[in-house]
Amino acid sequence: MAPKWIFFDLDDTLFDFTTASFFSLCRLWDESPEIRARFHTAEAFLDEYHIHNKRMWQLHESGLITADFLKGERFRLTIAPDRDDEATIKAMRLLNDRYLWLLGECDTPVEGAKEVLGHISRKHLIGVLTNGFSEAQYRKLHSTGLDRYIQRMVISDEIGIQKPDTRIFRYAEQETGATPETSLMVGDNPDNDIRGALNAGWRAIYLDRKGKTFSSDSPLFAGSTPALQNISEFI
Repeated sequence: MAPKWIFFDLDDTLFDFTTASFFSLCRLWDESPEIRARFHTAEAFLDEYHIHNKRMWQLHESGLITADFLKGERFRLTIAPDRDDEATIKAMRLLNDRYLWLLGECDTPVEGAKEVLGHISRKHLIGVLTNGFSEAQYRKLHSTGLDRYIQRMVISDEIGIQKPDTRIFRYAEQETGATPETSLMVGDNPDNDIRGALNAGWRAIYLDRKGKTFSSDSPLFAGSTPALQNISEFI
């Protein structure tokens, strides 16, 4: 049965998060005397930030820290690891807010995203199923113009459930009237997007934009592709 609902991950599937984050963090370094005082180059700042951001997201996706804690802590550990007073924490949260605002302003769709969504929207309903912060996710779609193709967004930040938890896929079904048999997930994360969808009984297509191979014996695994433009070949 052809899928009625096709759900896409957002970051690095439809929205080029890697590029947008790079430019947003460079802009943050350029704007902030405090960051430049600690890091003499934007590259050094980015390297340190990514270490702590990755660790914070791992803890958050494991349910060990809240989203609010993650937002400020990733910048505190990067910029002011020896300070945890109230003023510092407030300042780090403001930097996080600025970063998310800059991200949401980036018009950086993944190559082919507009064409693919325009094509498949003629026959299918399209949803976005994403881990992330709602204040940025909606603005990313709007800035890129991709929102015109989306019927429903399901964001982990709004419901307190992260992919790959099966419950977020069940929530998407309840919100849209989709079923496992009529749902397809497209994403670039082998664990959160692909294994999560397969465990929920959905079909899944792996978008391998970074050369991280994935294979599965599941009959629900539709295959993998390095380019978003090839998605129509699987549906």
